[in-house]
Amino acid sequence: MPDKIGVASCPTDVSNVQEPSPVNLGPERERKLWRKIDFRLVPMISFMYLFSFMDRGEYFRSGNAKLEGLMTQLHLTGSQFNVALSVFFISYSLFEFPANVILQFVRPSRWLPGIMFAWGIAMTFMGLVKSYPQLTAMRFLLGIAEAGFYPGVVFYLSMWYPKYKLIYRVALFTSSAAIAGTFSGLLAYAIGFMNNVGHLEGWSWIFITQGLATIVVCLVGVFGLVDYPDTAKFLSAEEKRFIEQQRSTFHPHITCSFLLRAYQRSIWKTTERVLWQYNLNWSPVYGVTFFLPFGYDTAISQLLTVPVYVGTTISMISVAHFSDRMKIRFPFIIVSEFVGLAGYIIQITDASTGVKYFGTFLAVIGTYSGVPCTVGWLANNLCGKYKRAGGMAIQVGMGNLGGIIASNIFQTRDEPRYILAFAIEIGFLCMGLIVTVFSVYAYHRANTSRIASAKRDGINEAKYAVGLYVI
Repeated sequence: MPDKIGVASCPTDVSNVQEPSPVNLGPERERKLWRKIDFRLVPMISFMYLFSFMDRGEYFRSGNAKLEGLMTQLHLTGSQFNVALSVFFISYSLFEFPANVILQFVRPSRWLPGIMFAWGIAMTFMGLVKSYPQLTAMRFLLGIAEAGFYPGVVFYLSMWYPKYKLIYRVALFTSSAAIAGTFSGLLAYAIGFMNNVGHLEGWSWIFITQGLATIVVCLVGVFGLVDYPDTAKFLSAEEKRFIEQQRSTFHPHITCSFLLRAYQRSIWKTTERVLWQYNLNWSPVYGVTFFLPFGYDTAISQLLTVPVYVGTTISMISVAHFSDRMKIRFPFIIVSEFVGLAGYIIQITDASTGVKYFGTFLAVIGTYSGVPCTVGWLANNLCGKYKRAGGMAIQVGMGNLGGIIASNIFQTRDEPRYILAFAIEIGFLCMGLIVTVFSVYAYHRANTSRIASAKRDGINEAKYAVGLYVI
């Protein structure tokens, strides 16, 4: 059966394919349609991802659980805290690809809440651990449970939105990660007052309450999520055809041999470049959450993270909005990398606490703001349902290897300066800039080659433009 999205399975003789009549809703009806879809999809998955990012370790990485007694009660010494951080990213990275394969055979409205239920259980039991081995085991299981969520949601959205409407929606739900930073600080501050309730310390209650809340949210997701456009009951038949028409990268008048040749020449090189660019940027993303504003007590430190993540949320959504509107990705990624680089450079200096707090703003805003553009960049340039699902899983999996690096370079013995860790993150951002520039050059060359080939075959611009890479 032909793949509706891909080009590899399209028929050999396109001249015999009857082109469906195009659906034209008009500007006003189209705006109302996308708003209706946004309302049904984005709030639910954003709310679920908010809990995902908090559960996967926002409490853990940002130091909230550490501040509330986890280190002392479990007698963690040396690098044990860092190892407990790392094991999550190992299982998370390993199981992302299998999880996205499973998603091809299971309805999103069942798969996404199902894995959310699993990580809610893991999170709850993590609050009851009594030793370092138990903590490490639960972190590993948490990584398995959460592995399919982020790449699964990006793939899910790509099945609804056309390429130049996708990044903004990715940013809307990814911004939940920044909001998680806000809520984790506020909630950890409040839950900290439950210390010694039921003979449990504050860190235990942070995990237990978060895990139980996650289970409740997943039950809501079972009834709140819809699957794909062709089965959505809130859409009319005409609206379903319009979405398919807007989202599809297949054009009946383009010869399959033309698209297939271009695909075979460049698909792996494309994936490889964006994978490395994504991986190099994600170590700084995770790294920035390992240090809190220093020089203050626990409560003040947690509250000071709130404005940082509020600003990051606004920045991330704004960058994605203009990227989609201008139909270009790389300038926004490069600017974000430079902003994050400036923030890390401030952190490595011997500046005052106030200046370093400003540097924290720059580091968080810079490293987070480019994430939706980077994720969407690959999604835009991978044709075919199964190729996109696999590519997204591999990309996010490689990116989360940056979490393993960040987990181990911020060592307790290096507090409060973390000079080595900050230097490594600066190096990652510099390499990310280089790979981004190289990716743009490679995409441009590939597009030039495609245009030349299309012109030789007598294909006009309106028909070959659909096969060009997004830059």
